[in-house]
Amino acid sequence: MTESRKLQQTGGSTLIVSLPKKWINKNKLKAGSEVRLTKQPDGTMNIDPGVSDTDKKISIVNCNDEESQHLFRDLIGVYLAGGTEIKVIGNPRLTVKERKTIRKFSASVIGLEIIEEEATEAILTDMSNPGALSFRTAIKRLYKIVSAMYNDSILILEGAEDLAADVVDRDKEADKLQWFIERQFNMMLENASLSRQLEASSFEGVIYSNVARYLERIADHACRLAEIGYIAGLIPGRKMLPLAKDAGEIMEKAMKSFINNDPRKATVVIDKGKKSVKKAQTYFENRYKKEMEHPLEFSIAMDAIMRTIAYSTDISEATINYAAKKENR
Repeated sequence: MTESRKLQQTGGSTLIVSLPKKWINKNKLKAGSEVRLTKQPDGTMNIDPGVSDTDKKISIVNCNDEESQHLFRDLIGVYLAGGTEIKVIGNPRLTVKERKTIRKFSASVIGLEIIEEEATEAILTDMSNPGALSFRTAIKRLYKIVSAMYNDSILILEGAEDLAADVVDRDKEADKLQWFIERQFNMMLENASLSRQLEASSFEGVIYSNVARYLERIADHACRLAEIGYIAGLIPGRKMLPLAKDAGEIMEKAMKSFINNDPRKATVVIDKGKKSVKKAQTYFENRYKKEMEHPLEFSIAMDAIMRTIAYSTDISEATINYAAKKENR
């Protein structure tokens, strides 16, 4: 809703503006009610009615006897959109597979718990406090998981085959945090009070959401590297391992520059990343021209390494954008 209102002068120098009647009624305000005024980074002013929105955002998901992965995607979509209560309805009953998918979904996200489960429907409710985990804290936790996954995938290249299953299993925790950050951002756009709880502007929400997505992609590539790392590590030659370690160091420096809001170091990371990608591409092209054992595993490993570097430089670019925005406030 966008309306134009003229400022009116009262008393000697006080300026006042009337508020839309529909908005007043919706928020149950009256003369004497207190509202909060919050100056936004772009210079605009936000008017908060100062009352919590207790209305639940109820979403209904109908089961149509489709593949379980389709139901899972539908539930994730509702979760990311900020649904606080999800009612899953069977057709006419919930099948065993559908019930398993609902439980899998509940275990895969933060906050939503199954509170009712009957023959024909299941209800999930958000039991979390939306502002309890800030963007900054969540992104730090996500980075710790992703960094450990990637470092273990390097150990697999060196011969620690037994770590592969554990790396892949930890990807679920990375997904959980990335989904949570994206959900928080989407909810923040609809609820100004949540923005205050998270102590972040919508622009900061965009930055954190993007960085979370980059980290989640790196986690995916750590899984790819872990799954074929042992075989790829058997390929003769000593250049792949140093390239993989370089990628890990670039990711670490990219995240340090982001956490510390250091655009200068972020620029250094981007320059180093470009050089490392070029070096990796040259090695890949020259090595692939020759006969080798396990060419598929070699291709997957090198692609995972180069993409890890690319997403790390994306994080550094986000750091530069964020720093520039803060300087212009």
